[in-house]
Amino acid sequence: MALFDQQGKDTQGEVSQMRSQGVPDHVIMNDLTQRGYAPEQVHQAISQLDQETSEEILTPRGSDFSSQSSASSSVDQGNIYERIEEITEQMIDERWDELIREVKKIVEWKNKIEEQEIKIQRDLDKLKEDFKILHQGVLGKLEDYDSRMQDVGTELKAVGKVFKDVIPEFVDNVKEFSRLNKGLKK
Repeated sequence: MALFDQQGKDTQGEVSQMRSQGVPDHVIMNDLTQRGYAPEQVHQAISQLDQETSEEILTPRGSDFSSQSSASSSVDQGNIYERIEEITEQMIDERWDELIREVKKIVEWKNKIEEQEIKIQRDLDKLKEDFKILHQGVLGKLEDYDSRMQDVGTELKAVGKVFKDVIPEFVDNVKEFSRLNKGLKK
């Protein structure tokens, strides 16, 4: 019995078609509800298909359960196990894909951090080199100023000696000039 929604859409047919393409039930539920199917209708169609599938597995068409041999019973159980295995593999594949996506994000983040670390290391090395050059320049200037100050000190000592010799004579000359100047005024 096919299920139809309010707009006459064949929900069970859509579910059956998507299942035959190997689409998992939760993806079918999301897809059909996004396309306008009522969630209850989709869930009911999935449940009904599950029930029909299990009935087909347990009681094949054209024979009743009591007339089956034990060999066909084991084949039916094999089909159930195959379906369970198939569903389990789908679930594992989905989880594996999610895990791979997350690991890729982590690897991308790690690569980005490593690139930033390399850039910071280069910047630090350049900063060290610039500081070394600046340090050498400052030391060179200090040595230059030191030698100039020594020259100035030497020159000041020389001037001091000159003044030491010249000042007493200069003072004597000023006194004599002062005396002459007084004598001229009289």
